[in-house]
Amino acid sequence: MAAKLVLREFTCDNLIGDYLLLKIAVAELEEYHFKDMTPQQLEREKRDLIQELKLDTVFKLLTKLEADIRQDYNTTIKKYQTTDGLSKEYLQLCEEFRRRTGEYNQPIASICKKVRLDDILDTSRLYFKNLDRNFAKNCSVLTGYFTHIRHRYAHGRYFKRYHPTVIPDPEALGIIYHQFETLVFARTK
Repeated sequence: MAAKLVLREFTCDNLIGDYLLLKIAVAELEEYHFKDMTPQQLEREKRDLIQELKLDTVFKLLTKLEADIRQDYNTTIKKYQTTDGLSKEYLQLCEEFRRRTGEYNQPIASICKKVRLDDILDTSRLYFKNLDRNFAKNCSVLTGYFTHIRHRYAHGRYFKRYHPTVIPDPEALGIIYHQFETLVFARTK
């Protein structure tokens, strides 16, 4: 009987832990894994593998962040009766979107699922501007990461022409993710 494959939970910390483990494993690979390479070629190959691993990890973290931000936003809109300030801002964003599109023939929750992620992040940034400047700045940084990395990586035919010159460290994205967990996802709605 074949062994049952058990997948680990898809969490920010697990993704970063896997990245760090694999980064060390690649760096310590022996020469015999790379046939007919000079020492310089070997180092370049390892560096390229680690860079690809980093980009893949960043893509997964951005994907997780987007899913969790959208889930929080959609849950907020479905409740409609909210008490916290950020939720009220999300509802206002939703109402503005509804007015702009003129879509009144569907329930508000299904219409507002179409709100752009950049608009949700911008609403969060503006809300936290005077409450937590570091988090507000990280909302702007995250918008840039989505624009320059996530969207282009997801649509590979464009990504080849616009390879990002700077790929953020997965650990830095982990910090932003944990800020979202604390300040946005865990808030009382």
